Amino acid sequence: MDTNENNQETGFFFKPETGNALAVLSGLSFFFLSMILPLVGPAGSRVPHAEQNKSVFLSVLMLTFVLSVTTAYSKMGCRRLNGGPLPFFSFGLCGACFLTLFILLFNGFAI
Repeated sequence: MDTNENNQETGFFFKPETGNALAVLSGLSFFFLSMILPLVGPAGSRVPHAEQNKSVFLSVLMLTFVLSVTTAYSKMGCRRLNGGPLPFFSFGLCGACFLTLFILLFNGFAI
């Protein structure tokens, strides 16, 4: 079986271009998450609308986490089919999102 036939059988999700596009989107989402970090920092946690700030930050964090997990899944599937390196960037981004969630749940940013 040819590699192109194999890619056509697996569909759109395990193509290298899809994984690369998802990696770029997850990186941009993490960049945006870093930009809105002051919403849950010391200044953003002492305002009357602090809960809304926290919910917006949490929703962007969940979007970033879902994008990074989806990227890792797509790249692992592509790796299984065509070979290639492990998606260290996606795994690292998943870990950074998990660590950020852990800090957020214990109000570590609001010190």
